[in-house]
Amino acid sequence: MHRPYSFRLVGGILLGIACLLTPVFAGCVLVPGLTAEARKLLNKPESSVNSAPVLPPIGAPANSIQLEILFVERSASDPVVGDSLWREIDEVGAASPQLRQLMQQNGLRVGTVGASPPPMLQTLLGMSRQVQDENSLSQCVRRKVVVQSGTETEVEVKATPGSTELRFSDSGPSHSKEFQQLHCVFKVRPHRLQDGWVRLDFIPELHHGDERLRHTPTDVGWELRGGQVVETCYAQKFSVTLNAGEMAIASCTDANDKSLGGTFFGEPGTLQPRQKILVVRFVGMHKPESL
Repeated sequence: MHRPYSFRLVGGILLGIACLLTPVFAGCVLVPGLTAEARKLLNKPESSVNSAPVLPPIGAPANSIQLEILFVERSASDPVVGDSLWREIDEVGAASPQLRQLMQQNGLRVGTVGASPPPMLQTLLGMSRQVQDENSLSQCVRRKVVVQSGTETEVEVKATPGSTELRFSDSGPSHSKEFQQLHCVFKVRPHRLQDGWVRLDFIPELHHGDERLRHTPTDVGWELRGGQVVETCYAQKFSVTLNAGEMAIASCTDANDKSLGGTFFGEPGTLQPRQKILVVRFVGMHKPESL
């Protein structure tokens, strides 16, 4: 007498559970009291819900040094890149008289300008807002880098495929040397002096030959690294002290000369050589945001 009633009771319970679970397996969740915004969020695909970044973007290290690197290229016969420009640039403060003489013997010319560039340099830098093709009268390119104080960054000035003959002039008679697959590089190392002031060390380097693993000196000893042979021109190293907004300028004395400067910034052996000018501007210090 009681068994049929028990079966009916169990069957009713199972039927009720099935009714409750059916919407869940069908992809819907029936939760009373949800707002319209909550229902929209539940109906969003999983990819859109999880697309927001969990961590904030990585910024520049605290107290790092911000530099702007500009290359201006024009015909070497243009007076804008000649003596008219260098009359507006301070060459005395960039190097001692002995170093300046040695650099001129090797075709290098360096100097500094203030945060308000002189008119001739303003003419050149005004063109850097657009990159023109190689057949135009001028080419100007800029980029920004962030470097920690005491570390270094490489600025490649020019790459020359094939063979390049380069003449060196030291205290003795000048001598020439031939390089294969030459890359002309400045190693730039900024040092923070105080708020708003930095010292920039410029070291010319000649990277040449095939790329392969080589033992390379580093700050922590010798390491096995891939790359070309590197010849560092320590005799032509120079340093400048800049305030925020001020600039260091480097170029050559003769774009058609096979000297160190002519090889870096000119086109020796060509009928109508073009000449590059390197401008490095100290933008300022990156400071951590206050909490």
